[in-house]
Amino acid sequence: MPTLFLRVLTPAIPITDEEGEGYETFSIDCEWLIVEDDGGERANGRTDYRGLRDLADPTVDWITDPGNIIVLVPNEFVFTTVAQVPGASAGQMRRALPFVIEEFIADDIEEVHIALPPGMPQRGMSVPCSVIATDLIENWVNCFTSMGFAPGYLLPETELLPSAPGEISLLIDGDQVLVRTEDQAAMLDRENLNIVLEAETLERIQVIGGELSGPERDQVGGRDIEIDMDATQGSILVLLAARWPVAEATNLLQGPYAVRRKSDPDAARWKSVAALAAVWLVIFAVALVAQGLWSSTQANRLEAESLALYRDLFPNDQTATPRTVRRRLAARLGEAVQDPGGRGFIEYVADLAAVSDNSVTVLGLNYAEGRSELSADLRLARYEDLDQLKESLAARGVNAEISSAEEVEGGVRARMRLSTS
Repeated sequence: MPTLFLRVLTPAIPITDEEGEGYETFSIDCEWLIVEDDGGERANGRTDYRGLRDLADPTVDWITDPGNIIVLVPNEFVFTTVAQVPGASAGQMRRALPFVIEEFIADDIEEVHIALPPGMPQRGMSVPCSVIATDLIENWVNCFTSMGFAPGYLLPETELLPSAPGEISLLIDGDQVLVRTEDQAAMLDRENLNIVLEAETLERIQVIGGELSGPERDQVGGRDIEIDMDATQGSILVLLAARWPVAEATNLLQGPYAVRRKSDPDAARWKSVAALAAVWLVIFAVALVAQGLWSSTQANRLEAESLALYRDLFPNDQTATPRTVRRRLAARLGEAVQDPGGRGFIEYVADLAAVSDNSVTVLGLNYAEGRSELSADLRLARYEDLDQLKESLAARGVNAEISSAEEVEGGVRARMRLSTS
């Protein structure tokens, strides 16, 4: 299907109706381009709100699909940076990101929208960020919605320029140049281009839509820098559209501005199956929890009965506890004490139940009889509760090894292996 590219040149300014009861139209100026499936150009032009509304014909099927509409916004409205964000997980990093970004911007952090590239943030990696005022993005979205269509992508212009370490990309548009490096992007007057051409770390220059002038080449000097010039002519919109799609481009339509895509018919057929599978998973989880509670009750009952029997047999020894009854009884009867590594499923479950409170939920249990080990899948409120549970088990002579732990909705999910060695 065809693709509609829009390059907005101005903010979308709401215009109230005569009665002042709401917004009827918007003031906006933009360029547009329709590209066919084979990359050929169907039509292009420059228009305002009225022309865009005529262009967005609701009877045309392809224009109702957000994936076919890409909007480019000027970099002057978007602040780009690379942030070092602390956090042990992606969730923690997302929560910390606004506090890091707040140091770089003059606006109130509550009045800006932060967008990240696909797959970000990742622990231990710098986070590229695109920051835009919320009123700007909301007015653009409302403007397009009032026309009867929703863009699938809202991108800073420079997101369609290549970037790599040591490389600078330049898109020349008369007296102005779009500039992108690995961690920065901007629109510069051409007379200021020497600022970036003098960068000491520069290894490669990629020029699109023109050539470097003699004085600009002189700025590079005798340094060993590769210069790749593509003199293909065309407007900024035409040249950028030719580079679409870009998998790693930062789409500003994230979070509250994310666009609902058309549902996949094949996926819809499996919704009932997925719902039924979810019901069975809930039933299975409930059954496992019930099994754990029953096992805990049985373990407590057996421990109490063992202790009562021991004290009946040896009334002078009242210092015995449920954990020492077996060893003391074996010693008094002259039998060899068995290796404590022979602890069974009931004992492990009893230990786990004894040190758990209402904040611990058992999601699954798996006992390996040959190794005398119990694997437990648990959900807890906090990471601190996991450490406390491990220490409490150690006090009961049980070695608890944490196989994995991750944040989930409502707390922390952890997998723990219990053993006596």
